[in-house]
Amino acid sequence: MSDTEQDNAAPAFEEVIRTRAYLMWEADGKPESGADQYWHQARERIEAETHSAYPPASSGAHRS
Repeated sequence: MSDTEQDNAAPAFEEVIRTRAYLMWEADGKPESGADQYWHQARERIEAETHSAYPPASSGAHRS
């Protein structure tokens, strides 16, 4: 991935986190506190989903 692609990916990833955190906050009845908690939970969930959807490549690849 080029530097430009990485620069564009970071804001897009943050927007995904922001949206997920907002939806979680809204589902919890819009409490007045805990913004950081929702942000961190959303990020952890998205990262876990990403890792399960795209597991790392095996380091012991078979060669023919």
